[in-house]
Amino acid sequence: MSVPPIPSPPSPSHRAALGSLPGFPPGGPEDRLARAREYLRESHARVEAFHRGGAAGLSTCRLLSAATDRLVQGLFSELAAELHAPPGLALVALGSYGRRELSPQSDLDLLLLRGPGVSEESVAPLARAFPTLLWDLKRAVGWSARGPDECVRAADADHTIRTALLDARFLTGDAAVFHVFEEKVLPALLTHRADAYIQDKVQELRSRRERFGDSVFLLEPNLKQGDGGLRDLETALWIARVRFRTRGLTGLLQQSILPGSQVTRLKAARDFLLRIRHQLHFLRGRKEDRLTFDLQEELASFLGYQQGPVLPVEAFMRDYYLAANALRQAADALIARCEEISIARKVSFLPERRLGAFKVFRGKLTVSDPGLFTREPASILDFFRTAEENGLPLYSWAREQAVQALPALETARATPAVTAAFKALFARPGTRGERLFELHDAGVLGTVVPEFGRVTAHHQHDLYHVYTVDVHTLFAVRRLYALRAGDLVAQEPELSREMRDLKDPLPLYLGMLLHDAGKGMGGNHSEKGRLLMVALGERLGLSPRQREVAEFLVKDHLAMSHTAQRRDLSDPALIADFARSVGDVEKLTCLYLLTWADISSVGPRMWTGWKAQLLRELYEKARAHLVGSATPSGETPFERVRFHARWARAFGEARARELGRVLPERYFLGTDPSHATLHARLLACARKRPLAAALRHHPEAGYSELSLVAHDRPGLLSLLTGVLSAHRIDILSARIVSTSDGLALDVFDVRPPHGLLLERSRWRMARTDLLRVLMDEVSIEDVLRRRRTGSLLQRHLPPVPPRVTVDNRASRDFTVVDVVTQDRVGLLHAISSALTRAGVQIAVAKVATEAHRAMDSFYITRQGARVEGPGDEAALVEAITAALDALEREGAETRA
Repeated sequence: MSVPPIPSPPSPSHRAALGSLPGFPPGGPEDRLARAREYLRESHARVEAFHRGGAAGLSTCRLLSAATDRLVQGLFSELAAELHAPPGLALVALGSYGRRELSPQSDLDLLLLRGPGVSEESVAPLARAFPTLLWDLKRAVGWSARGPDECVRAADADHTIRTALLDARFLTGDAAVFHVFEEKVLPALLTHRADAYIQDKVQELRSRRERFGDSVFLLEPNLKQGDGGLRDLETALWIARVRFRTRGLTGLLQQSILPGSQVTRLKAARDFLLRIRHQLHFLRGRKEDRLTFDLQEELASFLGYQQGPVLPVEAFMRDYYLAANALRQAADALIARCEEISIARKVSFLPERRLGAFKVFRGKLTVSDPGLFTREPASILDFFRTAEENGLPLYSWAREQAVQALPALETARATPAVTAAFKALFARPGTRGERLFELHDAGVLGTVVPEFGRVTAHHQHDLYHVYTVDVHTLFAVRRLYALRAGDLVAQEPELSREMRDLKDPLPLYLGMLLHDAGKGMGGNHSEKGRLLMVALGERLGLSPRQREVAEFLVKDHLAMSHTAQRRDLSDPALIADFARSVGDVEKLTCLYLLTWADISSVGPRMWTGWKAQLLRELYEKARAHLVGSATPSGETPFERVRFHARWARAFGEARARELGRVLPERYFLGTDPSHATLHARLLACARKRPLAAALRHHPEAGYSELSLVAHDRPGLLSLLTGVLSAHRIDILSARIVSTSDGLALDVFDVRPPHGLLLERSRWRMARTDLLRVLMDEVSIEDVLRRRRTGSLLQRHLPPVPPRVTVDNRASRDFTVVDVVTQDRVGLLHAISSALTRAGVQIAVAKVATEAHRAMDSFYITRQGARVEGPGDEAALVEAITAALDALEREGAETRA
């Protein structure tokens, strides 16, 4: 797989723009602040115009640094003369300012360097006045005043000070003082305790990555401090400076430490991130390094991304991830090389040993013959497999040789040697995928499987997917490996058993690898992905059965989660239709395992006990149908007998027969018999009161069950859901049962906004409002108005275009209305109210939420029949769409 290009640095150069910068105007102390502010305003405008005119990121840094130099030099000269500062002082720029890599709102790190014989007391007035003046100009300043010996001691005590001093640059004052610093202090900074410094910087990098998410592929990455951010490259260059005595990427090229192609790519990646950072600072008017959703959209527009098969913002973020990943990989490789030199100095002898065509050198796997990978491309895959089997890290030089040989691997990827080596690596017995991400980062996986390589760094502009498509997929594959290896027996015993019993896991692994590979191709990504799986299956020489299973998994990878979360699992016809669409038990088991791995790898807390329960129920019912153990059609379900027995024991035969008569058949199919006695008591209580209610917790599944009984009336569900939503009680599912004698039994599976189990205190307040609404003491609109706190989240979120569809194929007895829209307070109430006004009755409501996206499904009838016909279906869609629009307007007014 060829590495996708990073957008090249645009032009013009900063040198041509230097003449457009204003000079800092001279004057006296009375107008100094005004002169400085006017200079900052004008120079800032010139720099911004230069940036917006298409300047390269580094060129903008240079121009901004030059403009800042003029300000700092002018102010320092005025103050030094005014305060009669002694001779022998040099003003020095440190850090990013020293490197001339400023962004519009960067801090200014400055050092007042004292020469020999200049006392601290003699420069104290200037040392106080100068940074204060810069702060008055609203420039954040890092300030220190030291002599050369003090610099050495401070650097020895704090590696961050040492790092800042490495980038020292003379600004103004006594050049001879700075020359002494360069000749005597800087060499000591480069040589003294170099190994310790390198380890300090490596630990700092690791800690910072953990703090900022430990992944390049986050939804809203920090392009300065995050994994793959500018700080990663800076850290690697600092470490390389200490190790190799070279400065910057050009120095690494000149000393042949990095090849020219890699330096060119790194400069392009750095420039791309710098240009993004400049625009963030200009947009916010402050230091902003986080690519939030709203800024991503603005950046994509500014950089000229156009609508195509993917959204402009997704195309932009893909380029960002490619650039950040290039920086991270290069930083890691350069640091590893520096560390290997440190280890070689400490360890005089480590025995080498052979492992086939490879050898262990200094505790890492390498290759003796640098031409092996090009002559025998399959050996690249054997290299990674050997490293995994023996628990060995890769020697950085050997890994680079493998990367350099990727063109040969690309040419040979359809040969029997390469396909056999890939299958041996990808489906190795006992593998946990230890080298999977490294295989992908090196470009090897995408070269052998370009169908997967095409989604490298593919961004999904929503809150649900925490990672890019490729990273999410690799996490999912690794979860399947962990399941097969027995690592998750304690957490997922049933799934572990199903995975271990699978005779051939290769089709499942490949189906998982390509389940999202069709994204970004336009149209149905599942069908596009299936075609990619067809090509891969042919190239790998899979058996007809392996291809059948793998292609099915890719095409129908969403079917099980959709059915479990959005359809009525108490409907035997639904189960039969689903089982028939799957075909056999092996494919069902693979789909179950893939669905678990897919959901649980989306992000933290996406796999819940509630989803696990629904998927297990669907799996067991579909499996029973496929093996022929389901209840035959037309036969009285055993559940009705069990209900009757429980009622008879608790209330007598007469009451049991009465309950069996007033409750519909659907109640017995969709209700656990253990609830029989509770529901009977609630029905009896509701004849005497406006509301009967019971709250039960299910901690193992992570939700609470709320059973409510009231006198049935049109719009009852919208009243109940409105009150619950007003109290921020999230509804996962609603099962609505109307008795033939005028009562309604509504069972809600619920959660609080934070946590898993509904708090008693929250429920008590909601119950009070429920009673008041049912007794017409207060309107539901008043309750919602009083309790509503605005939108679900106040920050900008990726848009969720509302989509309403009417489905008369999913159920033989009901019309199913599916609604996808942004989740918000009162959503279920708004939809159910619209359905009530449309004259339909709701039998089941299924609620699924992915981050800020709600996917609600309603089983409805009108006068006992399905709602069919283009006119009636269109009217339903129009009514719900209007309700969603009204809810959005109301939310916007509340936020305003």
